Amino acid sequence: MCDACRAVFGSSTASQSRQVSAHLSFELTRGDMSLHVAATKHCYLAIRCDCGYETIACPATGLCSHVEGRRRDLLMSERCLVGPMLATFIAALSLRFRLSRVKIAEFLHDWLGVELGIATIERCIHEFGLASEPVVEQLIEEVRAAEIVHLDETPWYQKAALLWLWVAVTATTIVYRIGSRKHCELAALIGDAFLGWLVTDGYGAYRDYPRRQRCLAHLIRKARALAEGHYGPGSGFGSDLVRDLRRLIERVHDGDDPAAIKRLTASIKWNCQCNRHEIDAKVRGLAGEILNDWDAVVAFVADPDLPPTNNDAERALRHAVIARRISFGTRSDEGSRFYAAALSVIDTCRKRGTDPWTYACALITAARANNLLPTIPAQVAA
Repeated sequence: MCDACRAVFGSSTASQSRQVSAHLSFELTRGDMSLHVAATKHCYLAIRCDCGYETIACPATGLCSHVEGRRRDLLMSERCLVGPMLATFIAALSLRFRLSRVKIAEFLHDWLGVELGIATIERCIHEFGLASEPVVEQLIEEVRAAEIVHLDETPWYQKAALLWLWVAVTATTIVYRIGSRKHCELAALIGDAFLGWLVTDGYGAYRDYPRRQRCLAHLIRKARALAEGHYGPGSGFGSDLVRDLRRLIERVHDGDDPAAIKRLTASIKWNCQCNRHEIDAKVRGLAGEILNDWDAVVAFVADPDLPPTNNDAERALRHAVIARRISFGTRSDEGSRFYAAALSVIDTCRKRGTDPWTYACALITAARANNLLPTIPAQVAA
């Protein structure tokens, strides 16, 4: 179509065209039991219309990441050596299978016959992260509207500086964020007006939220440590606490007699009160911790739909913890943002039963062409 008069080009204008630019790209094709990489030449033409105006085709440019002081910004464009699916494959090797850039280059060369530099591999991984950031903004809105959110955090290193990797998990969404351990990072995930239930550990930043369920698995682990590592009253207190907390979870789950559940919760509270002033600091500390957070400890008793443990969030962090031990974290603010955004998209796709790599390919394609980014499909009913 002519940019001036909007006339549609036909076969008669083919003789008036000329090639102005071209580039090669490597693209990966996934078969049922095969992977194949092929090189494709993309040509861009200039066509002169009957009105006299020459329309010049050029590759589209999309999302851009600007970093002050950097010599060249990351600009997503259709003019790229690596096609969307191959870029997705490289991102999968890094983010999901935890391969280093050097190992990815070795794998591509040895098994697919493709030679790519470390900078090109880095660009592919960052392109996926950059394209994921707008999608994560929508995922955060879904987290803030959820009825139950599991929250947890783990240490994360950014260029040897200690930060924290946060995760928020709902029934259909998982969102990661790398930042400090301050309350502002929590607010960035769930907002200041969150009305649902939080399932958390005992970290103090969570205690400002009245509707909260304390993870009993954390308390059981602490009680077991007392039972196995102490003698005398401390060991007995730990053993009783492990037994009673597990029994409480089972009885609520099985819908036991409310009077029996009430007696059991009263027994747990009385046991903690009796040990609140013990000489041993660890015994005293665990008893006081439970009593100070008592309403959150037993919230699931009144609302059986609340999960009594924070296992969903802990499982979500497990992959990132392994990656941290291998890679020692990220090296820049941009890298931390992209890593958290990419993990959010991958894990949300898996939670919703969507192929993350097909979606990632469509996402990168749209981000390079400056088109509307696709949304992650809703969870498919079983």
